[in-house]
Amino acid sequence: MKSTKRFLAAVLAAMMLLVCVPAMAEEQPDSFIADRTIVVQAYVDDIGYTLPDDFNATPTMQKITELTGIKLEVRYTPGDSDATVLASQLAAGNIPDVIVSYLDNSTRPEFPILLKAAQEGMFADVSEYMANSQVYVKYMEEGYLPDDAYNNITFRDDLDGVYLMQLNIPTTDTSLQYIPEEEYVGGMYIQKRIVDELGIDPTTINTMDDFYNLLVAIRDGGFTDDNGNPVYPLGPKYWGGSVDALNYITTGFNWGVKDKGDVYNIDENGNVLHEAETDYVYEKINFVRKLLAENLINPEFFTMDATRAEEVSKTKNSAIIADVHNYEEIIYGSEDWVPLGPLNDRTGSNAEVVSGKSGRGCWAISSEAENPEEIFAFFDWLSTKEGQMIAQYGVEGLSYEMVDGNPRLTEEALEHINVGDEDYMINQIGAAFGGSGNYFFEFMLTDRDNTVNYGESRPGASASTTFARSVEIAEEYPVEKRLVTGLQASAYLSVDELADVKVQMDLLNYNETLVQACFASSDEEVTAIIESFRAQLKSAGIERFEQYVKEVYEADPDAVCFYK
Repeated sequence: MKSTKRFLAAVLAAMMLLVCVPAMAEEQPDSFIADRTIVVQAYVDDIGYTLPDDFNATPTMQKITELTGIKLEVRYTPGDSDATVLASQLAAGNIPDVIVSYLDNSTRPEFPILLKAAQEGMFADVSEYMANSQVYVKYMEEGYLPDDAYNNITFRDDLDGVYLMQLNIPTTDTSLQYIPEEEYVGGMYIQKRIVDELGIDPTTINTMDDFYNLLVAIRDGGFTDDNGNPVYPLGPKYWGGSVDALNYITTGFNWGVKDKGDVYNIDENGNVLHEAETDYVYEKINFVRKLLAENLINPEFFTMDATRAEEVSKTKNSAIIADVHNYEEIIYGSEDWVPLGPLNDRTGSNAEVVSGKSGRGCWAISSEAENPEEIFAFFDWLSTKEGQMIAQYGVEGLSYEMVDGNPRLTEEALEHINVGDEDYMINQIGAAFGGSGNYFFEFMLTDRDNTVNYGESRPGASASTTFARSVEIAEEYPVEKRLVTGLQASAYLSVDELADVKVQMDLLNYNETLVQACFASSDEEVTAIIESFRAQLKSAGIERFEQYVKEVYEADPDAVCFYK
């Protein structure tokens, strides 16, 4: 009798289990992917410095787990540079499920490292998952990806699959549109009080002569900083001394295309040349030497560390900051600074150069990862309209409410954002908030069009007071835009047939040469430094490289970022 009861109890339990299993499955949302943790290694310092104390404990991640079943373990390893850490960990084969890296385009120093890893089978081929995806299927559409992302990163002819997925691709190309709510107005900024006292219009400082004369007027104007010390007319970048600030202060003497930072261009005879092979190198160096000799520039312009550079900016020891933008607190937090220029390039234009659609960052799945299709499905879902909204805004009812079909931050959330409460944004909510919070979620999205999808360019933009001044600056100081298509010439140094040239070119440091020449003791020493560098370029095989780029350009002028 007892055995019969046990049997009936077992049968009843089994029947209940069979009934419950489909019921439990039905409770899972359509977005459910898998009950698992994805381990991510980020080689992006912006991600590393904004990771929550407990990633999966944040309301945003808990909501994402509720919808997808996925949890995340995001790792970041500091080092001399993210690219160095990337190279060493890939060389050691020490990567988890997913890696995330900077990669604006294939000219970034990370790309050869990533490409080599893909060629050596370290990453999973995700091509079979793309066709049935919600978002990444668009990457297969003609014209959706930028040419560089399509041909040189994602669908390369020398790879037998798809291994690297570039991120932050806009849904539509708006690069030639000037949208104040979305504009990062960078470059030089000048103290407003100095503008007023000198009675100038900062937007009319466009030529190298205009700029020099302004620096002289500042030096002779007796201006002092917050501590009563004489100001330097020109200070370093807000983020620290750097040679790339020359892109803004010697614009008229830069050989490469404005805003693109390359040192190659094509001359009137159709020959591709490095800047050091032209007379522009001497004009650039001599201009800086004149500024140094006449006490018009901070002598630590190239070398000042980030902490001190921020300090000399905040104490107004720099009359002009060589480079900052309207979304830095020092700019949007007051009306003390306004944009200067921008300066004309060597063609006489001060328009901002754009190259069309572009991306930012990339990710790849390890070939050793279990069930890579689940990983792909998760990051595909994250870039859907629903996924992006949660990643950027957080949780409905906690940090945002739906208003007329669009998410709008709650008053409490806006208060925290307006005072820059990073703990709230990163740990108590865990959302990206337009890059001000958990940057992992800002970095990992693609197919982006916030204005169309959510009715504002970034969370809180329609109501936040924090960035109101940023938009005002963009409205008051608009810039023209100029389309110059193509990759930087230096991108083509990575082609297989120039591998030996690249090895030798990588040993040369043009920026170091420029700084050395700027601080030379005589004009004769300047000439010796430049002639020595020219010889090194020739010895490295630059002529072969330049001939290759010339042939590419002649076959397709849109393939190389040169002034047409």
